[in-house]
Amino acid sequence: MSTFRIFRSPRDIVWGRGSIAHLESIRGKRALIVTDPVMTKLGTAARARDYFQKGGLEVRTFDEVEPEPSIQTVMKIVTENRNFNPDVIVGMGGGSAIDASKGFRVFFEHPHLTFEDVHALNGPPKASIPPFKQTTHVAISSTSGSGSDASHVCVLTDPAIHAKCPIVHPELKPNMTIVDPDIADSMPKGVLADTGLDALTHAIESYVSGMANDFSRGISLEAIGLLMKYLPPAYLENNPLAKEHIHYAATMAGLAFSNSANGICHTVATKVGGSFKLTHGRGNAIALPYSIQYNAKVVGDLFATISRAVGYDGEDASKATDYLIQRIRQLQKQLDMPGSYKEVGIKESAYNEKIKEFALTSRTYPTTLTNPRAATVEEFESLYRACYQGDYSLIK
Repeated sequence: MSTFRIFRSPRDIVWGRGSIAHLESIRGKRALIVTDPVMTKLGTAARARDYFQKGGLEVRTFDEVEPEPSIQTVMKIVTENRNFNPDVIVGMGGGSAIDASKGFRVFFEHPHLTFEDVHALNGPPKASIPPFKQTTHVAISSTSGSGSDASHVCVLTDPAIHAKCPIVHPELKPNMTIVDPDIADSMPKGVLADTGLDALTHAIESYVSGMANDFSRGISLEAIGLLMKYLPPAYLENNPLAKEHIHYAATMAGLAFSNSANGICHTVATKVGGSFKLTHGRGNAIALPYSIQYNAKVVGDLFATISRAVGYDGEDASKATDYLIQRIRQLQKQLDMPGSYKEVGIKESAYNEKIKEFALTSRTYPTTLTNPRAATVEEFESLYRACYQGDYSLIK
């Protein structure tokens, strides 16, 4: 029996400086902008509203999305806008705002579904998400990292259980993404570092994922090269051309992992971040080199290909992996990124109390299932310890 897969991307990727102006061309009657207070403060939300109004649309804005948005926030947006009945939804901001807009679309168009029906925290979701028929979804990222503007993934927190719960479904991919570096130029340096290394994690993990393919790997590898080259001048020199390249690379990495998958680094980052209030980008940035070390036993040849693409000129796969890890550690230092969860300030006693729980619940997490190397509970425990202590020798 033949098998086939579908490469999915937003129908339109509108890119370039000033591309937010494309909103004026979008057809509809009522647009809802889902964003955060920063986009309002910077005037970006008002610009989006003005473009829609020039195009003849009635506009509402919800600008209360918090970092790592909760399901309660999403349901508040649904309640407040049910009668407004938007036919265009814009998620504008970092990954949090875009994820909140995705969640809104799910429960606005399909009110029969519950959060417990659709998230995949503890295994496959109980219900599938039917096709969207009432709305057009536009994603505009203000950060260069989450990839949510091109992905089929939405992560919402449930404060009741202190967990980040993923919703993963092809229907979640936006109809359009607008990739405007002008909007990302306002990122603080710390956010640029967190999100840029998050994008690098997406690109590397999608390249070695068990679901990777010829189509996704080409995009992954190009994104890796752009991020490794341009993150330092973007961060250290505020170089506008470098910032433009990393903004495009972040969306490319989102396309890549949406058509392959992420891996064990995302599992670790999600568990630690959910318990200790660490941003998703920083959680990934810290765990990335340890995850590479763990996976190298089974995909060392793929890491060697990545290494050669970023400067390694040898043939030894083991040395190539070491080179890649050292390049990432060098990049972390250039971006003032802590090298372990201990360095980021998490208390050792509190972290150690969670390791067993993390390891047990990690085995069924979606990104674990697509990791190239299957992990036992004992191996997970060793990886969590290594990420905290900054000690690669602890990895089994």
